[in-house]
Amino acid sequence: MEPGIIVEFIEAKRLMTGVVHRVKAGKMLVLAETDREISLTLNRVLGHAGPVLNPALSRAEQMKAVREAAARRKALAEKLNLAELWELLEGEGAEFSYQALAELALPGRTGPDEVSAVFRAVFDDGLFFKGRLELAVRQSAEQIEQTRLNRERERQQEEELAKGAAWLQRIWADETPDPPPSRDRVVEVLKAMAVFGPDAPDHKWGQKLLERAELGKDPLKPFQLLVKMGEMSRHENLDLIRCQINTVFPQSVLTETEALIKNAAWLEENRRDLTGLPTMTIDSRGSEDFDDAISLTDDDGRLVLGVHITDVAALVRPESFLELEARSRATSIYMTDQRITMLPALIVDEVLSLREGEERPALSLLARLQPDGTVEDFEFCSSLIRVKHRLSYPEVDENVHQDPMLSRLFQLSQAMQKRREAAGALVVPLPTLSVYLQADGQIGVSLIHWNQPGRAMVTEFMVLANCLGARFLAESGAPGLYRYQDEPSQRLIEGPLSEADLFSCLLQRRYFNRVGWGLEPKPHSGLGVGLYTNLTSPLRRYIDLLIQRQIKHLVSGQGPFYSAEEIAQRLMEIEPVLKRAFEVQSRRRRYWLYRYLEAQGSKEYEALLLQKLPHRWRVFITPLMLETDLSVNRDLGLEPGQEVRLRLKKADARQDVLRFELA
Repeated sequence: MEPGIIVEFIEAKRLMTGVVHRVKAGKMLVLAETDREISLTLNRVLGHAGPVLNPALSRAEQMKAVREAAARRKALAEKLNLAELWELLEGEGAEFSYQALAELALPGRTGPDEVSAVFRAVFDDGLFFKGRLELAVRQSAEQIEQTRLNRERERQQEEELAKGAAWLQRIWADETPDPPPSRDRVVEVLKAMAVFGPDAPDHKWGQKLLERAELGKDPLKPFQLLVKMGEMSRHENLDLIRCQINTVFPQSVLTETEALIKNAAWLEENRRDLTGLPTMTIDSRGSEDFDDAISLTDDDGRLVLGVHITDVAALVRPESFLELEARSRATSIYMTDQRITMLPALIVDEVLSLREGEERPALSLLARLQPDGTVEDFEFCSSLIRVKHRLSYPEVDENVHQDPMLSRLFQLSQAMQKRREAAGALVVPLPTLSVYLQADGQIGVSLIHWNQPGRAMVTEFMVLANCLGARFLAESGAPGLYRYQDEPSQRLIEGPLSEADLFSCLLQRRYFNRVGWGLEPKPHSGLGVGLYTNLTSPLRRYIDLLIQRQIKHLVSGQGPFYSAEEIAQRLMEIEPVLKRAFEVQSRRRRYWLYRYLEAQGSKEYEALLLQKLPHRWRVFITPLMLETDLSVNRDLGLEPGQEVRLRLKKADARQDVLRFELA
């Protein structure tokens, strides 16, 4: 290659013409037709170099000559009929030089312009010949047909993209345009992007769609568009879709439920008539799904505490549609704006709910106790009960010191708690923040105090029932599921705590070990009991239903219903489901709390410093019972346990963002 010669090369997928200015050490400096100097290696230059320009020409004159050459070659290329050339070469082989093709297609003198014209035509067309730098490869008829099909598909995709983008642009502008033919696909892609983000199957195409609509790369745009379309609500729970949570029951389950209820097989079971006991339910106001009730009577000077659990196993038959659906759900999910039950509402709220004044089948625990809470003996039995009184937690709290029965129950529960604390239980009385929707749609928050009489006594009696259920299984030698918790890695406190000991409660909580499930009996250190299971909520938790069925079979003298292998299999199936359900429930609660905070503006809150971390503090927002991070970029002499005031800086529920700053 010599200075002044016209060359051609590929740059950014475009054929360029230029003139060589300088050649040195295997590289050349070329003035391209764009009037830009480009450094090229020799192997990037195409084979049809020439002609050579007069080196005395000025840069402007050289540029004019280069552009004229490019124009001539382009004009020649447009005259070529590659379809005819393809037919002429039938049976002549597959690979051809551009020189040979130029001699065949353009009669007369064959120079750099003619060779370049053929290269350009092949390069731009890409149908009849596949262009390489040195050779053109003649395509077969099958290859040509496939290329045509691919191009038609690309054309349709481009049309789909253009029309979809135009539609989204108008939707974003709050117009109501007619949807394009690809509406359903666009909506499904946007839904996947809203739920799964970059992991959505067609995220790349969806992002291209949004960019074509000039809506940018904001990850919230797909969701916002869906809200504008009416495909999703402003408060859509995307986690339900992401975690594949069923919100409706299959018709097969509903049909079977109606048939089982109509049959009422439990009425034929041998049950102890306990309808005469002074049985009561204690639950939240507005609750309808009552699955436990309590009673207290005297028997020759001894207290007999009854914990009566609705007999779900009597209705839900093993391996029925109802059973399989309950197993697949594993638990009910309670959220601020929605309740997703494990069993159909007809069962949960009506047929098996322990409603006041109505007879219900139950699995009853009757425990004989000393006044200090010592268990002398106990038994489980299949029973028939009738709730005499339906009480709410506030009603119990208000009347506990005036009503003799409530007073005795409360005193007994306190004695039982003291026994557990003496056995090492770590009762950390932290309130829970309840986030709820009011009748007018406004979001409200309130603290639930677990040490109030109503909740404290119900908690204690359910702990006893679960503990004795585990003990019954272990003493029977039957397979079971046991809830356990190893000793905390460090005990910071001894004896009872109160809500006033907030920092101590929070600090001790950090050293707790995880609670787990196992087939072997193990202590639950947090509760201060040697054995523990879950039995008291079979309407809401599948494990409780499983344990209830196992105990019922043992009580009836039939032996265990489940083998250890079957229980292990059930646990393996439902643990991932429980994890997903807990995640959905927690994230939804956080969503509504953040929505509440969005409306509060830059309000100030009392907080407690917990732990110093690099460039931040772990803090506890006391009125919200919320642990979060606080960015601190300088040393302010802060200490763990110190009380501070924080100001809300930003709350964004949809983006799951919450930030505070020192007030």
